[in-house]
Amino acid sequence: MEPVNQRSEQPSALADHVHELATDQHSIVTRRQLRAAGATDDDVDRELAARRLFREGPGAFRPFGVKRSWELRASAALLSARAPALISHRSAAWLHGIDEHRPGIIDVTVPRHRRPRSRPGVQFHESRLFDVAAASAEIRDGLAVTGVARTILDSCAVVPGLPDRLDLLDEARRLKVVDWDELWDCLIVHTGRGRPGLSRYRDVLLTRDGTAPAGTKFARRVGLLLETAGLPSPVYEHPVDHGEGLYYLDLAYQNPRRVAVECLGRIGHDFERAFEADPVRRNRLQLLGWIVIEVTWRRFVNAPEEVVAEVLRALHG
Repeated sequence: MEPVNQRSEQPSALADHVHELATDQHSIVTRRQLRAAGATDDDVDRELAARRLFREGPGAFRPFGVKRSWELRASAALLSARAPALISHRSAAWLHGIDEHRPGIIDVTVPRHRRPRSRPGVQFHESRLFDVAAASAEIRDGLAVTGVARTILDSCAVVPGLPDRLDLLDEARRLKVVDWDELWDCLIVHTGRGRPGLSRYRDVLLTRDGTAPAGTKFARRVGLLLETAGLPSPVYEHPVDHGEGLYYLDLAYQNPRRVAVECLGRIGHDFERAFEADPVRRNRLQLLGWIVIEVTWRRFVNAPEEVVAEVLRALHG
């Protein structure tokens, strides 16, 4: 807790420096930056003693009154690493939007033999190929992060389950934030270097190679549910010619029977146009010989085992 009664007037010159430097750094400023702006170490130490600055890492500070957000912590981890550094692994996956779960621990990758001292809330990783990672790095929400392909590779080392690893790749492809050339290049560059997670990464690429990504996040989740239950991988966005155009099936199986799994999320299916069009689509597919299984979000959440059983029965009778 930062007691208000200990706050005194901050010297305007230093306050201006702190504000200017921290604006693009999620409110984090470093001692080195303040020195470069003309402040002395004594000036900084006085602000710390007066509780107008608060330490967030070695040589990294936040000003009084600033909310301690995840992004602030990530910025502090980068700026206090005292080495070139990138947000990586699951932390980078969250910043890229391919992982829905924001990690509590901030993952940071630095060059080999440049690992900072351990500290609470930050996991540092060393990389022999840091220069390669830096060459494909991106800026997300004002933070330097590993590129998407490298992020998936790094995450494969720490994500134990194949469905969760596939989930990262599937979402990256659905969002179109990475292409196959980048994914395979990443594998080739790191092959033969004893890299953790490399074989898992290769398995993920081989599993999805030559397939279309899911059209929606809901369809991707349903597909993962079916795969995890032991069913074959479905084809996403399978085109079906109905005589007046094409339908794209959310998930499709063609063997041993033609089964279409349609994912009815609330968005796109509650409006009047969809209310009229969905039955027509279903009827036409059935007339073309497709068994249509419709999955709603509520049923997916509350009775996933029933969804799996229905698809299995549709496939094998």
